[in-house]
Amino acid sequence: MDTKLKHHPPKWPDRFLEFYCNPSRLEQIQGDAYELFYMNLEERGVGYARFRFFIHVLSFFRWGNIRRTRPSYQTYNHGAMFKNYMKIGWRNLLKQKGTTFISIFGLAAAVGCCLVAYLFIEQVWFKGMHQENKDEIYQITYTAEGENGKTTFGTIAEPISEMISEALPNVKAQTRIQIDLPILIHKNESYFQRAQYVDPGYMEMFTYSMLYGYPGALNEPEQVILTEELSEKLFGDTHPIGQEIALVSNGEEKIFKVGGVFKEFNDMEMFNFDLLVNISNRSNAELTLPLKDAWKSELWTFIQVENGTDLGDLNAGFAEMVKTQNKIDPENPYLSIQLESFNDLVKNSENIERGVVSFLAVAPQLLLAAIGTFILILAVFNYINISILMAFRRLKEIGVRKVIGSNKGQLIAQFLSENLMVCFMAIVLGCLLAAFIFVPGFNDIASKNLKIDLFNDAYIWLFLGAMLLFITLVSGLYPAIYITSFKPINILKGNQQIGSKSLLTSVLLTFQFTLAIISIVAGVAFVQTNYINSNRDWGYTSADKIIVNVPSSQDYIPLKNKLSALASVTEISGSQDFVGNWIREEEIVFQDEKYEISLLNAEATYPELLDLKLKEGRMFNPELISDTQESILVNEAFLDRLGLSFPVDEKITIDSASYAVVGVVEDFHTVFFQMSIEPMAIRASPDTTFNYLTLKMTPGTAASSMQAVKKIWHETIPRGLFTGKLQTEVFDHEFNDVKGVSNILLFSAILAVVLAALGLFGLVSLNMNSRIKDFCVRKVFGADLGDLSMKLAKRYLIIWGIASLLGGGLSIVLVSTFLNSFFAFNSGVGVIPLGLGLLVLFLVIAGTVSSQIWKIVRANPASILKAE
Repeated sequence: MDTKLKHHPPKWPDRFLEFYCNPSRLEQIQGDAYELFYMNLEERGVGYARFRFFIHVLSFFRWGNIRRTRPSYQTYNHGAMFKNYMKIGWRNLLKQKGTTFISIFGLAAAVGCCLVAYLFIEQVWFKGMHQENKDEIYQITYTAEGENGKTTFGTIAEPISEMISEALPNVKAQTRIQIDLPILIHKNESYFQRAQYVDPGYMEMFTYSMLYGYPGALNEPEQVILTEELSEKLFGDTHPIGQEIALVSNGEEKIFKVGGVFKEFNDMEMFNFDLLVNISNRSNAELTLPLKDAWKSELWTFIQVENGTDLGDLNAGFAEMVKTQNKIDPENPYLSIQLESFNDLVKNSENIERGVVSFLAVAPQLLLAAIGTFILILAVFNYINISILMAFRRLKEIGVRKVIGSNKGQLIAQFLSENLMVCFMAIVLGCLLAAFIFVPGFNDIASKNLKIDLFNDAYIWLFLGAMLLFITLVSGLYPAIYITSFKPINILKGNQQIGSKSLLTSVLLTFQFTLAIISIVAGVAFVQTNYINSNRDWGYTSADKIIVNVPSSQDYIPLKNKLSALASVTEISGSQDFVGNWIREEEIVFQDEKYEISLLNAEATYPELLDLKLKEGRMFNPELISDTQESILVNEAFLDRLGLSFPVDEKITIDSASYAVVGVVEDFHTVFFQMSIEPMAIRASPDTTFNYLTLKMTPGTAASSMQAVKKIWHETIPRGLFTGKLQTEVFDHEFNDVKGVSNILLFSAILAVVLAALGLFGLVSLNMNSRIKDFCVRKVFGADLGDLSMKLAKRYLIIWGIASLLGGGLSIVLVSTFLNSFFAFNSGVGVIPLGLGLLVLFLVIAGTVSSQIWKIVRANPASILKAE
């Protein structure tokens, strides 16, 4: 055999020569290097020949041979070239409408999901960034020694505000801010509303759009400004200006008039409130406190400085404030007073105690970001496969352009330009999907007020621009490089085949299938858990019971007597807390060991009214003094925790008093199923006052009797806030939250399956198009449908098998961990989620491959093979 056919010059030195060599000299120099290589190959062997080839390539690396920049007179009209690229790209997209739509829709869906995640994260981290004066606003904070060393505090002594005008130059506005939850009363209805007590200067510093009234309404102490949401809640379509409301704080009631209504916020504001009130109306505003007590009273304080103010000029004033504070209250000395920029309050929130921003919702941010990234990865992988499929039909164009002189860089630029067009259309469609489908759906699920504000939100343009650049490069760079790397001679001879056995496309498709399986399993497992928990036995009978709050001890007996007289009430009992809400913890002592348990103080009749299930012993007997003073009921978890069995001979010590266990009730859920059932004791108390009354109603009358109960409550406590509810509603909020999460996961699963199906369709179509002649030849020679089907489906069944193993294993680990962190009681990852995930994916493969097999069945071998 001729050694020239068996051995070739090493690739890397040859490519290096092509890289640096002047094109006008490349053919001569490369020919000489090749001739020397084959001479050495004949005389000295392959190892020596390759070594000498490398040395020769280096020896040719001289100034006269190095490629140099073209002369300046050779200019190109890049604008015209780019315009030509876009025109060619647009024509190619129109020729392949189906695959173009698949590509754009997949990327658009990913962009829509990422946009929802971005808007949610933006409303957390970019709060207040639409304020006109944000660069001039600062919060006054102080540093002192805390439990963990030096600590910065967001609240500061209230008298500091009185020193600002004299101690701090160039301050043009200031405001104190104190938050409260007064009871708002309007037309005999009462509500807990978030009120913010501020100085009138607040409206000079912060900019809000007014729906009714004017920003200066707070200059009148008897006027308040409401949010649009609260105004609609109280007055509906009635014009709100001049309407009266009452606020009750610390038992003191004041009447106010509505002086203004804000326009709907876009969820980008720093402060969360329902109404603004002049700070002079605080419940303790008229009290004259001792000097030391006044300096112990702290609240938020903000200042607005003149534009261009050197903050260093304020240090002398801060030093004077520190000196004054430490002189008045030496027990709590300030180390320093400083300013925190309004723009940095969110970013530095974790470093500021008692700051304006206390909750960053990190877990929901991570979940939405993970879902958006997950969908984006699927869409990009899908688009890469589709791009290779679309380029398959343009191989001759690529070969011709290479022959007439186009270099690889120009071809890559053309493909990226076309890809930019596709990605731009995907961005536009993604914004439309987000605006009309994704964002409204998410707002309904999460009770948020996200919206796409392209005209006022500069940050969203930066995000969309970054998304456009990212998906253009990530989704288009590899297909462009891969496709333009083909040799023109192979293309024009018809010998070039792409994608039929591409390792990368198989890997991408396997990864897509794996992610799709994980998403399906997560969505199904979450829905299954939600279904199981919604039908779970709570351990007591929740039907026909109403919970009523008792604001103060003096209201307990009158309210209980009036409610007992209601015809539909069959039984009534009081408790310190109620089942379905937080129940306080208590430390008990047993055999000199201390244990933390949940302790419910209630009337002796409460366990039977709630229909708790007795397991051992007996319930309380209200007639026995020992039962109402020296006895407790416990649940099964209590005995398990202490390692006891009933009867319990020794007594339990609670609050230095001894109690005998008279009975054991079956475990019951006092809180939602996210928490495990804790050890609990129910302690009966004699006739006393409690925070709640539970009413047992005539069967079927609880919901219809709620208005009558509420009327009696307001007649008894006219200035209080009614927070009563049906016992069946105690977990409604949690069920809604879980349902929202499950809906998000199901949506992600459906979208993942759709994207995986689109990617599979592209790859199967590519495979079939590249092997259609082979299939037709087999068909001519008598291959049956089963043989053809197996030849086409075998590869994808192998990919499905690998993805099933990877996705199933990862699902068991990841989804189980997620469920266990979310629920104490969950379905786990069992046969149903795993089986459904694998089955759905198998059906997608079967349906997609079947559609392509049908094309083979209908194909006419004569028309396809006639060119041969």
